[in-house]
Amino acid sequence: MASRVFRDVQALNPEVKIIAGSFKTNASSDPVAADNTGKGWSVARTATGTWTVTLEDTYIELISGQCSLAHNAAGDHKLQWGAIDVASAKTLVIRNITGTSAADLAVNANNRVHFALFLRNTDVT
Repeated sequence: MASRVFRDVQALNPEVKIIAGSFKTNASSDPVAADNTGKGWSVARTATGTWTVTLEDTYIELISGQCSLAHNAAGDHKLQWGAIDVASAKTLVIRNITGTSAADLAVNANNRVHFALFLRNTDVT
């Protein structure tokens, strides 16, 4: 437990929900659920350097999202969002876009993808 008092987050949009977490990457198999941080989602490797995050619930829309990679390897690794469908499929795709070869797209198993999603949970504006 934190050693200080935290206040509620306020937003102009009604019913903003925040889903955040991280998972260890592995270029050859699914991330291990026991290594995931955060709640309300799961993740599976869907291709080399590509992971699909599946939310437990549907939302009206994604207001904003960010993802980053904490890695131990030399060089820059860049992530980007792929297909996003939070309203019906409840999925967001995260892709490593560092390069085009399998070696570029493979990410060390000691690395972690971190993400934060700001979702709208009502159609009332």
